[in-house]
Amino acid sequence: MEYMVNLSTNYIIKILFEKELYYFTVRDLAAILNIPVRKAYTYIPGLEDKGFIRSIEKGKYLLLGFEPERVLSNPFFIASHIVYPSYVSYWSALNFYGFTEQVPAMVFLASTRKKAKVEFNGFRFKYVLVNPNKFFGYRKERIGDLDFLIAEEEKAIIDSLDLPDNAGGIPEVAKAVYNAKDSIELYRLFRFAIDMNNRSICSRLGYLLERFGTDADVLLNIASREYVKLDPARPKSRVWDKKWRVNVNLGDTELLGWRET
Repeated sequence: MEYMVNLSTNYIIKILFEKELYYFTVRDLAAILNIPVRKAYTYIPGLEDKGFIRSIEKGKYLLLGFEPERVLSNPFFIASHIVYPSYVSYWSALNFYGFTEQVPAMVFLASTRKKAKVEFNGFRFKYVLVNPNKFFGYRKERIGDLDFLIAEEEKAIIDSLDLPDNAGGIPEVAKAVYNAKDSIELYRLFRFAIDMNNRSICSRLGYLLERFGTDADVLLNIASREYVKLDPARPKSRVWDKKWRVNVNLGDTELLGWRET
């Protein structure tokens, strides 16, 4: 069957937005327009020439719509739609909430789908593969009128304690814990830590909170039964915290030096 009717670019963009296909393939386009794939291919050059879409990977496109700069200036929106569902977390979320002033060089997201790093329009996106049982504790946020998913404040800290390399390392995470402890809900922080089903997280969190004068004894019963390194990426030291069963393998200068600045 031949499809002689040419669809307007405005109509195609309208349909893409209605279907929330912010990131789509030619096959996706063909399916929503109910046309053959070969016909859908003929619309791509016109949509690109008018700046309505942008190729982000081979055969895959980002929907920009009628205000491309509005979309292109919002990396969280772009990143969270390339892999869906995924949510902004780790260092990116810590900075978004003001728990650290350091701006990471890439956007970090948690996802249950394996995805290589993506570079687009000067941005870099890293998708951290997590088990489905850790994929919780996020909400929809908005910059302007563009929505994206991001870890809740407490979950951003817990995710960072789980995989500190994606949050600038333990000193950066410690800074975030200190800056956040008086503004977040500690009950939710403890709940998220417990729900991760990882005793090492509870030990690290309890140790840091106690160092900062916050009672975290509720975590003692579910803290690690064996000693865990405070910084998983560094060798063990000769300093041991018996209460939290933490090998404190960072000196105070490294762990707390930012408090002097």
